[in-house]
Amino acid sequence: MASFENHVNQAKSNIAFLLQTNSAGTKFWDWQVTICFYIAVHTVNAHIAKTANLHYHTHELVKNVLNPYNQLSICAVPINVYLDYTKLEGLSRRSRYLCNHEDAKKDAEISHITFDKHFAKAVKCLDRLLNHFNRLHNTEFGLYTISCSDLQKVPLSVFINK
Repeated sequence: MASFENHVNQAKSNIAFLLQTNSAGTKFWDWQVTICFYIAVHTVNAHIAKTANLHYHTHELVKNVLNPYNQLSICAVPINVYLDYTKLEGLSRRSRYLCNHEDAKKDAEISHITFDKHFAKAVKCLDRLLNHFNRLHNTEFGLYTISCSDLQKVPLSVFINK
């Protein structure tokens, strides 16, 4: 199974890919949102591996062990971190399947295209999540320059908007 270091290295590799995709000129917002989610996936899996030496194979199991209301979990995270992670999952699902889980029943015929505003939401969630795990596990993800007009004047810790 992958170790803490393996997951951190994969998250950093995914960050490098995000930066390449972001600087490509053409904005592939859907892919950038999805990359943000998978950076988060590896970051929380690093946390789970380090904290409990556990390894999960489904998103549902990961969310369960992170859930702050799961009193038996030693891997539970603060509610704001948990909500950021679940928001990233939802934004990624929207990007991958052109659907919005929240609106699934009322407008099933509408496809939900991903725009820069969705990428900005993903970056804000990812920034808070990475900042939390930087402090918790004394990791250093670095400081990264990213471009998104919807991130103007948004205070970030790990990402810098150019």
